[in-house]
Amino acid sequence: MEIRNAEEEQWGKIREIYFEAFPKSERKPFFTVRRSVKKGKAQVLTALEEDALLGFAMAIPYHDMVMVDYLAVSGKIRSQGTGSRIMQEVCRKFPDKRIVLLIERPDEMAENREQRVSRRKFYFKNGFTSSGIFITGYSGDMEILNFGGTVSEQEYMELQRYALGKVMFYLSRIRLAA
Repeated sequence: MEIRNAEEEQWGKIREIYFEAFPKSERKPFFTVRRSVKKGKAQVLTALEEDALLGFAMAIPYHDMVMVDYLAVSGKIRSQGTGSRIMQEVCRKFPDKRIVLLIERPDEMAENREQRVSRRKFYFKNGFTSSGIFITGYSGDMEILNFGGTVSEQEYMELQRYALGKVMFYLSRIRLAA
């Protein structure tokens, strides 16, 4: 498997995996993902094998932090280690930065409880830990995980403002949760 920056001809497949992997509430309009990459604000790393796109990660570097905004693997090959290899590459690519990401908050009553538990185990297996910080917003109740050091609530909110931009940050209604 080879990991490299997204190329123009891959965007159709990236979009397909993006829409397959994330519920509507967790997706930004896809044009904003592309625009962030074009502006140099974000990087999309793709996982390829024999020119087939297996998955991708969207990383947004900011000061001494990197937010992994999306990690997605094609449903055809999930649970075969591709996601772990992509995350390992992201961590190697940004060795001097704290890496943060969001997952759905653990909730015993959630319809997708098993999926939430599985996702959390995946990230913990890949070296992430809970920051103890929870947010709520348009995407629901989320937990912040980190790798390579913790971030404060203030740092995380600043990172989100940068990643989303002022208007999208306002529309996301992100705020710290108890």
